[in-house]
Amino acid sequence: MPDPLSKIRSLAESLEELRLHMGRKDLLIGNIGLNSQLYFPLANASLRNRAVLLYGGMGANKTTLINLLGAAFLGLSFDDAENLMISGHPEQTEEKIVGFLDPRQWSLHNSELEVIWTPWAKSRWKLINEINRFPSGKQNLFLEVLQKRKLNYAGKILEPGDTCYFATMNPNFSSTYPLDEALLDRISACVPALQPDFLGSLILTERDQEIRDLAMNLPRISLQEFESLPRIVSSVAVEREVELAIVSLLRDFTLCERAPGYDKTQLAGSKPSRGLCNGCHYFNNPELCCWQVDEGLSDRVRQDMRDFTKAFAFLIERSASIEVLRAIAPYIIWHRVTPNRSLLDRPPYYSARKLAFITELIEKSINRTLNERGEMNVIFSSAIDGEISSKDAIKELSNYDDPIARLDYIPALERTK
Repeated sequence: MPDPLSKIRSLAESLEELRLHMGRKDLLIGNIGLNSQLYFPLANASLRNRAVLLYGGMGANKTTLINLLGAAFLGLSFDDAENLMISGHPEQTEEKIVGFLDPRQWSLHNSELEVIWTPWAKSRWKLINEINRFPSGKQNLFLEVLQKRKLNYAGKILEPGDTCYFATMNPNFSSTYPLDEALLDRISACVPALQPDFLGSLILTERDQEIRDLAMNLPRISLQEFESLPRIVSSVAVEREVELAIVSLLRDFTLCERAPGYDKTQLAGSKPSRGLCNGCHYFNNPELCCWQVDEGLSDRVRQDMRDFTKAFAFLIERSASIEVLRAIAPYIIWHRVTPNRSLLDRPPYYSARKLAFITELIEKSINRTLNERGEMNVIFSSAIDGEISSKDAIKELSNYDDPIARLDYIPALERTK
């Protein structure tokens, strides 16, 4: 049987030994410290049809890291892996990204035109470098690729198969464009890529080889091992309390008493930051998420949190536990929502530490689910299982001042009466 995990660990150790800047170990799972910039791409390589965005300033080793991992997972040289990626700029054409028609075909009568697909289009390891340098019209191309998992050009369709998607993005400059919200929702995780600290800079000065030479020494994952990864990850069992915490977290961000169907994803002009919550019973309750962010979360977030929890559990050989979910959930949510500016502008966030702000909201949601909501969840489950009547359950749940009880549990039980 293939044993890809040992090679992945060897790969991670080799990247650190080769004096490659990947940031500090900022991801804490229990007593294990991991580097998020490295381990989210490793987790993504263990899944399929998910997308990871590395976000950070120039020279933070974003593109180089993904190309090095691509070389290791695909068994390529660094140059060959680098040639697979596409880089953003406003004049980049669809022909250069996806494919083109061979002009020699025009002289052939009654022949079906064939598309010459680009290496990026055919690859199952797709890197979009500096994605925010593509204008919105070009971004729609990537939205379609991530959504349909196929490419369409000149009436021809290419299905490359289950693919690992990656993107890099620099902060907003004069030559960049905002990312479309629908595209951001299809990016599974966004990871800050930081500049090397003082010690990291000293370590980098000790490197005396070029990246291409260093890449030759990296462990390689065989094709059989690469293909086996999604099956191995899918076999990881998710603990029951994790499943409950994921669904509750989704609802904490999405439920809104004043939105159509209590669904904040249906809001258009009116949002919490624009006065929607003024006078609401839940407004200014620091333990609740609903009024502190403008957007709700789609079901893709649930799938991403579940899959990345399993992938990280596989990588560190732990159970898919609450500790794993606590660590990875902020990276899956923070790029998809807009915090209330009046809260984000305050200390200790100073309008700059958005990830930390979202992390605190997630902590509150998970803690509330595991503690105060315990009895509430038991009552709802008992009614669903027929152990108590819906009428009695509704009466008991009415005593809980919780949006999930009032806007989710009680309406659901009312429909079963």
